[in-house]
Amino acid sequence: MKILVTGIKGFLGRNLIDSLGIHEIFGLGTKDEIFRNIPVFNSADLDKLNLHFDFIIICHAAVASGDTILMNDDLFDVNVSLTEKIVTKFRNSTIIYISTVSIYDKNLTVIDENSAINPQSSYALSKLWGERVVSDNKRSIILRISSMYGIGMKENTLIPNYINQSIQNKKIEIWGKGQRIQNYIHVSDVANYINLIIDNQKKLFGKLILGVSKKHYSNLQIAQIISNFTKAEINFTNNDNSNSMQYNNSLTTNLLGCKAEKNIELELQKYIKWKEGKS
Repeated sequence: MKILVTGIKGFLGRNLIDSLGIHEIFGLGTKDEIFRNIPVFNSADLDKLNLHFDFIIICHAAVASGDTILMNDDLFDVNVSLTEKIVTKFRNSTIIYISTVSIYDKNLTVIDENSAINPQSSYALSKLWGERVVSDNKRSIILRISSMYGIGMKENTLIPNYINQSIQNKKIEIWGKGQRIQNYIHVSDVANYINLIIDNQKKLFGKLILGVSKKHYSNLQIAQIISNFTKAEINFTNNDNSNSMQYNNSLTTNLLGCKAEKNIELELQKYIKWKEGKS
């Protein structure tokens, strides 16, 4: 099948290249180029693109996370306006839209596919608007994911922050008592979700898929895993009033079948070795 991956040079897009290797892959980015032997088209020239694609995997996103702040206009232009142009251009393609669990109400104890919506930021709101744009296509499938991790992940999130501290200072500073619980999913597990969606597309049109890990970890547990490999000292500072987020995606696993997940300890060890090799 012909598959167009938007944001193909991003963290998820790069990992999809190997995962989707049995298909004919094309990319959409900020300029015309060849990236890892894949033709990438400039999103600004979308009107000139006259190929038919069986699938469009929408991975592009302007992301405001960690200490990265984006203007609302930037979020709208990328996450809503560009998404709308793609969906309009490729009306006959199956659309897989990569969204975020930050769309859900953060005050819920456990979140599932049908939990209440209350976007937690301007970024989350822009992704919700993107979902609504995509939903106009009857062949659309939305995949909401938790925090992705793995080699090449964004630097301004918790795991790279802790690992950078441990390598550079041999210390990890945790806000509060480290009791905040979060969900982390390896980028290859997200790629597996996408492959399962492709294989089961006909029964998934119009469905919402929740891509999260079965296990949840507190900030202290993440720090302890990292400390075990780096021998960094763990210190506590300030307060952390952020909500814990836990998920139950049994509806998704019933639809797609059970699958193995990456072991977070082994994957963090790989990431640490990769980081140490770069420093």
